[in-house]
Amino acid sequence: MSTLIPDEHTAEVTSTSSGAATSASHRRYSLWTLSAIALSVVLHLWRLGLRPLAHDEAIDANFSWQARAGAIMRYDPVYHGPLRFYLEGFVLRFLGTTPGWTRLVAALAGITATIIIARSARTLGRVGAPVAALVFVISPTVLTVTRTGREDSLVVLVSLGLLLVVARALVEPRASHLVAAGALLATSFALKETTFLFGFSALCFIVGMLVRAALAPDSESRRAVKRLTALGRQPWMWSVTIFVLVFLFVFTSAFRYAHGFSSGLFDGVRYWWSQHEVRRGSQRWFFYGTIYAAYEWLLLGLAAIGLYVTVRRRSLVGAWFATMTIAQFVLYSWAGEKFAWLAVHPLVPAVLLGGLGAQAIAERYAATAQRQLIGVAFALVAIGTVFVAVRPAITDGADPRELLVTVQSSTDVPAIADRLAAGQRDGTITSILIDQRDGGSWPWAWYLHSLRGVAYVTADSAALPAGYDAMIISAAEGPVAVPAGYTAERFALRRWWLPDYDHIGVGDIARWFATRETWSPTASSDQYLLIRKRPGG
Repeated sequence: MSTLIPDEHTAEVTSTSSGAATSASHRRYSLWTLSAIALSVVLHLWRLGLRPLAHDEAIDANFSWQARAGAIMRYDPVYHGPLRFYLEGFVLRFLGTTPGWTRLVAALAGITATIIIARSARTLGRVGAPVAALVFVISPTVLTVTRTGREDSLVVLVSLGLLLVVARALVEPRASHLVAAGALLATSFALKETTFLFGFSALCFIVGMLVRAALAPDSESRRAVKRLTALGRQPWMWSVTIFVLVFLFVFTSAFRYAHGFSSGLFDGVRYWWSQHEVRRGSQRWFFYGTIYAAYEWLLLGLAAIGLYVTVRRRSLVGAWFATMTIAQFVLYSWAGEKFAWLAVHPLVPAVLLGGLGAQAIAERYAATAQRQLIGVAFALVAIGTVFVAVRPAITDGADPRELLVTVQSSTDVPAIADRLAAGQRDGTITSILIDQRDGGSWPWAWYLHSLRGVAYVTADSAALPAGYDAMIISAAEGPVAVPAGYTAERFALRRWWLPDYDHIGVGDIARWFATRETWSPTASSDQYLLIRKRPGG
């Protein structure tokens, strides 16, 4: 018996060793958490204004400028929910209107999402949480989207909150989980219509869980349903109430626009469905799979391990993340509209699924030598992923050869905007004409919003109007008739690449991976810059 019952000294040593191990584990978790957050701050804010504002970014910035003093923003599904205009308007009003400031809200959303993931150890584990946060930060798709002045970055943050709140509610539900879910869901609707796809995916999981609970009395699904129903009706009623209040407050612009409530409920889904057959983006059904194959090896590798672990352990939380990953991927692949920035949404639950996979690896390979080997392999792939992510997200965000760059304003745009602004300062340019043909008003309407004497007209390339010191004219109909006394230069307004998947070989793919040499030509929408010559010039 003496060998089975430790004496007081042995118990003290064991307790001390256990305490030291726990303390060391906590220090490691804190270190990796802080490292992931610090990296997120650097990657999200470094050279944030380098890439020219894209067409959509400029339009959003313009709406945000209108909302900066609290103007009524009527919901228009073409430009998505009104909430972000108020958030970005605050930044533009008090901090500035440069491209970097217009993207600050999106970048802060990415940083906040990193913090939330890193602090989700109760759901993902002490290893899984910081690893998932790191993978989220360095994901080329996620980093590119969360550095772009669109609503998708905020949707990522809100959907992440919903995913984690539901995950906790499945394990140990509280009334606060249901209330938070209602508020987050309403906020998501106030940002973008992709919430319908998120909601349908969640419905697939709920139906599956209920069927499983009915057929398997001893399943985790049955226990989760019992725990949720044990909360009673009141938390569910509060969840619906907070949903309605948040939805109503945002869509009616703080109760100043009564029609906003019904508009928010119906206009979004009507518009989205009407665009299904339009097929905006002109991409194939496998477009998102192509992006993931090109950029997301690390994230999807961990997610695959998480899926395997979920099946082996019959994890309900893992099933929630897996369902939201797979269902959203299928829905986005089916939907007619396809753009690179939409690829981020199925990746958010995949990141969390990958966290479960990382935690399982850490538990499976407890030996120090094994962990070190796995850590080295992970570090090498992570470093490679960072190098891949930096190009489309930071240094070469205007290069259409990147699959994550959709239709992007060229680097000529900010340089010309600076020249026009300098001309106004020195008095040589007092009036400017912008040709609206071929979508030529944007992003000029934002870049030149602070200049005087700017007119937006539908010009005739063969007979340009007189009296303007500078003119920007569409080149869609060929060369312009340059009036006497003007200099003219052609430039690219925006560039894009629509890959030709019908004529592609293995060598083409290999060259693109190694050099970003495209196997089909890129294209551009061009304009002419005409400037009146100075006397004696």
